[in-house]
Amino acid sequence: MLETHHILDVKKQQIEAHLAVLFEEVKNALDGAMICLETGNRDGCDAIVRNDVRINERRRLVEQDCLVAIASQQPVANDLRDIVADMRIASELERMADYASDIARLVMSMNGPGIDKLGLAEVRSMVDQCQTMLSDVERAHRSADAALARAVAAADDKLDASLKGIIDQLLAAMRGDTTLVDNGTRMLWIAHNLERCGDRATNIAEQVVFRVEGEATDLN
Repeated sequence: MLETHHILDVKKQQIEAHLAVLFEEVKNALDGAMICLETGNRDGCDAIVRNDVRINERRRLVEQDCLVAIASQQPVANDLRDIVADMRIASELERMADYASDIARLVMSMNGPGIDKLGLAEVRSMVDQCQTMLSDVERAHRSADAALARAVAAADDKLDASLKGIIDQLLAAMRGDTTLVDNGTRMLWIAHNLERCGDRATNIAEQVVFRVEGEATDLN
């Protein structure tokens, strides 16, 4: 019995190590996408899109490790909750990376001047908010801090408000100058993707609460 639990502990540590890398890769992808938007670096955009394949593979590794641990070690109670939550967290992180990749593709399709007139500073603020939520929810995950997880979910309201403000700003800019419509539409999608990142961070926060308290909780 002790040997079985030791094997399970080792497997859980392996899963957590993969998750830590996933968190870091998602943060880097979001930062990279914002840098590409600010600089128009198409090579950087292409690198983010190509790296998304590697992130998908790491998510699959986490899922595989979780399923193997469940099938071979038959965990119960807290151990089972941890593994199920980790599998769900990996899926949420993978989707956040998809949003960063989508942003990179949108940046590659943008053309012409006027980006600074289309809420660039506000989009940067949204990225910063996403990164704060992601860092905080990772810390909540590592420290099993349900209160911090709930605070992350509460911060999503600010991100939603930021999206609404950007939409209003972009629509006004496009009505005033029709040459901004193409890039403005892409900026709308970029802001929408960032708002969805906040939703995914909230979903991760729900998994932290599930691990700690043993109950499914809707924090949206």
